[in-house]
Amino acid sequence: MTNGFTPQEDAEDLAIVLREAREMQGESAAELARRTDMRTADVLEFEAAQIIPARDQFAIYMRALGFEA
Repeated sequence: MTNGFTPQEDAEDLAIVLREAREMQGESAAELARRTDMRTADVLEFEAAQIIPARDQFAIYMRALGFEA
């Protein structure tokens, strides 16, 4: 079952949620990258909606910020 969004629209929505969650936690992109064993560029690319599909990586980032994903 799909959510009715294109993969790009899905990536854009998840990018917004991640950026807002990260900022709400007071976390930098570099710190989130370190905590998830990713590169800072990976986090920034995700937040720019350049990662498609986005759901698996979104879950990793959100769990690292302390949210259920």
